[in-house]
Amino acid sequence: MHKCGFEHKPSRVIAQAIALYENLLEYQEKAHNETLEQREAEKIWIYQKRQELEQVQNGLEVILNKCTIV
Repeated sequence: MHKCGFEHKPSRVIAQAIALYENLLEYQEKAHNETLEQREAEKIWIYQKRQELEQVQNGLEVILNKCTIV
């Protein structure tokens, strides 16, 4: 046992710290990729809603044009 009461060798502690850091980096990368996927899905949804609104706008313009012609 070491003077400070730890039975771990310094190299083992360092290896555990490196493993912990690698796990943290993997988690961070996964979260980042999920965020990118979510943003892409939101962009697609916004694009679809914009198309729907443009269709509604075009339909309203047709109706208004018919009303002004009469």
